[in-house]
Amino acid sequence: MSNDTKEKVLNELNDLFDQTDISINEWMAQPPPAGSTSKGNLQFPVLLAMMAVRLNWSGDQMRASDPFVRKYIRSNPDWYVTRGAGGGIMKSTEKQKKDGDKLAKDLAKQKMKEAIEAKAAELKAASAITPAVTTEPEDTEEPSEPDDSDCLF
Repeated sequence: MSNDTKEKVLNELNDLFDQTDISINEWMAQPPPAGSTSKGNLQFPVLLAMMAVRLNWSGDQMRASDPFVRKYIRSNPDWYVTRGAGGGIMKSTEKQKKDGDKLAKDLAKQKMKEAIEAKAAELKAASAITPAVTTEPEDTEEPSEPDDSDCLF
């Protein structure tokens, strides 16, 4: 492969990456849907469709660009890719914020659990110190047998 060919391919990829950034930033600039506080994640197929419309791509061009766009997004430190049903592309800062919120929530749960366990141990220790309430023993007299003197048989 000649250097000219390499240079041409790298320039095409560079243009593709620039268009990827433009499409993602355009999506991020849109307001969240009505009744929602966050935008959610940008799905890769939606991103590729946005780019296909912008660049007037055919289906074959979109499929050919798909792996390069995915690799660029996954390698870019500004973006984080989640997996699963609600997965997609999100800003790395949003991911860090979510992780920080989750960590704070888990820490608060742990502190609350420890406080409850300490209170339970305190109550258990307090109940062990107080004398137990005693009751008078019942009569231990054996029940008498019924009187058979009235019985004629």
